[in-house]
Amino acid sequence: MLSILLTVLKMIGITVLVILGLILFILLLILFVPVRYRGNGSYMEDSFAVRLRVSWLWHLLTVRGEYQKDQELHIYLKILGITVYDNLKKNADRKRNKKARSTKTKSGKTGEIQAASSETVMPEAAASTDSWPDPGGIVQEDRESDGDRPTGAEKTVNDVILDELDENCAKKPGIVQKIKNFLINFVNFFKNIKFTFHKVCDTIVRIKDSIDYYLKVLQLDSTKRAFSACRRQLVRVLGKISPRKYRINLHLGFEDPAVMGEVLAVWGMLYPLHQGNIDLQPEFGQSVIEGDFSFQGLVSVFVFVRTACILFFDRDIRQLIKRLKRSEI
Repeated sequence: MLSILLTVLKMIGITVLVILGLILFILLLILFVPVRYRGNGSYMEDSFAVRLRVSWLWHLLTVRGEYQKDQELHIYLKILGITVYDNLKKNADRKRNKKARSTKTKSGKTGEIQAASSETVMPEAAASTDSWPDPGGIVQEDRESDGDRPTGAEKTVNDVILDELDENCAKKPGIVQKIKNFLINFVNFFKNIKFTFHKVCDTIVRIKDSIDYYLKVLQLDSTKRAFSACRRQLVRVLGKISPRKYRINLHLGFEDPAVMGEVLAVWGMLYPLHQGNIDLQPEFGQSVIEGDFSFQGLVSVFVFVRTACILFFDRDIRQLIKRLKRSEI
């Protein structure tokens, strides 16, 4: 019995270790396997096209995007080479289903209209035969109403009207009451102006205090160190996600040769940065802008996780966040 229990516990332990190992392996893949991207495009006078591809884990997961002038953006997702999402196909299916539903509803409405038009004849005939009044009944009702009418009704109505007029005259305020109401409204108006003025002054004072407070916070040494740390991490992330390789072929021209000369001078001064990856073909005396480009690079999730951890555990940044929330002065 004990051996069986130990065997079951052993199998459970092995299963748990295998599951934990798989989870750790997947996490390591997500963190350290880079996401590769590649793109290219071209621009001419009458055409423009851009293509971008993002892949992960040796094209296990691939996302492609294509856009051309006067055409719809095409985005599709592939997993193991199988297309699982295509926006153009989805939009086409949606339009097809919408068209089918609209034709179906139109046919149903036309059938209902025809059925209703065929059924409206008989109810009208029945209503015409059943709606004849009974003269005897009408005369009898008129006689009963004349016999039951109370006497002196006109006098009662006049009395009621006179009473209402007397009440309205009594409710009308006199001259003294009007003057009193005018003075009360005048005083209330100035009180409201005074209240609004005090409120605006208090708001201005609060804004001034806030500006002084934040200026004081920005002048602290810890704030300067926090901004310096953020700047270093931002530069590092931009360096990691920037393309490893790129190429730009540009055919550029201006009608004024002096402008083209200035552009060539700037292009020459920036040669240590682009190192010949930007090829410029000048055109003098004519306005031209054409060219094509291509780039590729890679980035891993670990770069962003590392940056987030550094910024989160930085003491100066945490103090700056507290001061900006005014929880610590």
